[in-house]
Amino acid sequence: MRKLLFAGFIWEVIRVLYMYVFASATQNFDLFMWMNAQQIITVFGLFFLAYDFGKYKQYAKLMFVAKLFGILADFIFIYKLSNTARSLDMTSLLFPGGVLVLDIFFGCFLFIIARRSEDEE
Repeated sequence: MRKLLFAGFIWEVIRVLYMYVFASATQNFDLFMWMNAQQIITVFGLFFLAYDFGKYKQYAKLMFVAKLFGILADFIFIYKLSNTARSLDMTSLLFPGGVLVLDIFFGCFLFIIARRSEDEE
């Protein structure tokens, strides 16, 4: 479980960096701040969950809710991308779709952890 939490932490760092590069390319820093407000919390929360789960397990629910906001942002981004692109093909949706799949995977993992920590109480 600890390795998967560290993998989630690394994924969140990569996701934040990707969104920063994307926002820089579009020169829209406001978009970056809006899309990543919860990501900063998720990065640090997953790090501390992986570092000492017993001490920080009460934050698993918060990390799950933060991940839900990330998943919602993924859906909004894909929707806006599909509506604004003039010539959209499947390859332009592959990377955002991959981000969505990984976010859903880690969201499900955080849901399981949150439920398990709730049952232990």
